Amino acid sequence: MTARPGPACRCALAAAALILSLSFAAAAEERVSFLNKQGEQISAVYAPPPGGATTPAPAVIMLHGCGGLFTKSGNVKARERAWMELFAAEGWALLLPDSFGSRGYGSLCKTKDRPVKPEVQRPFDTLAALTWLEKQPGIAPSKIALMGWSNGAMTGLHTIRKGADTTPPAGVTDFRVAVVFYPGCIALKKSHPDYVPRMPTLIQHGALDDWTLAKPCRELVETVRENPDAPPMFIDIYPDSYHGFDNPNSKVRTIVTKHSGYKTGEREVHVGTNHEARAKAIQRTLEWLRAHLT
Repeated sequence: MTARPGPACRCALAAAALILSLSFAAAAEERVSFLNKQGEQISAVYAPPPGGATTPAPAVIMLHGCGGLFTKSGNVKARERAWMELFAAEGWALLLPDSFGSRGYGSLCKTKDRPVKPEVQRPFDTLAALTWLEKQPGIAPSKIALMGWSNGAMTGLHTIRKGADTTPPAGVTDFRVAVVFYPGCIALKKSHPDYVPRMPTLIQHGALDDWTLAKPCRELVETVRENPDAPPMFIDIYPDSYHGFDNPNSKVRTIVTKHSGYKTGEREVHVGTNHEARAKAIQRTLEWLRAHLT
């Protein structure tokens, strides 16, 4: 009869397995770079399809918010890292362009006149990321999703607009599907009142978001859905949820953000996790992406 390992042994084995898996995940990630249409070198974090994944594999391009992609210590931020782990468990490859760091900037949340904008530079970074990713071994070009948060979400909506300059050129397959978290839709509605995305798009938003309001995005979706030629577009608005509600563990707090679009140049807003909304948004997002990528 084989003896079962005791609690201490089982904990040690579990810890070893966790360390091994984390080491493998870290080793699998690469720092890569590519040129955008303007000739700028854009760096990115690339995680190829995990071991055992079916290939060619789906992939997700993930666009960071105004806080940038990395912490001060150089690690991918907690929100993006948590989603990376969820998507890796699905067997999907991941690419995270660093639009700010590539141009020598960190967080721009408190920069009034932001030198990198979601409607100007960042969509071309996203198109360059798509073009690069499609050429990688083991990637299914017809199964690449776009995902973004806040500033990255606005970047995503501009990137996938029908008629945009960032429509992929001949020989490059477009994104299959998009999901964006708490974008700001006021300026988008003003600049493109006839806005239509090129592919099915899902918006996830918080009802209490006082940084990027949910109502204009709901109105945007309603307008799009009145167009019989538009692809499916949906929005889920979660009650009692502020900006950044899907962060894995961020205490709700008040911060001051700056932007030239504000009347006073700055605004006091709330950010932080809502665990119930986060769980629902994770389920909704995974179901949405699985329906289009698998």
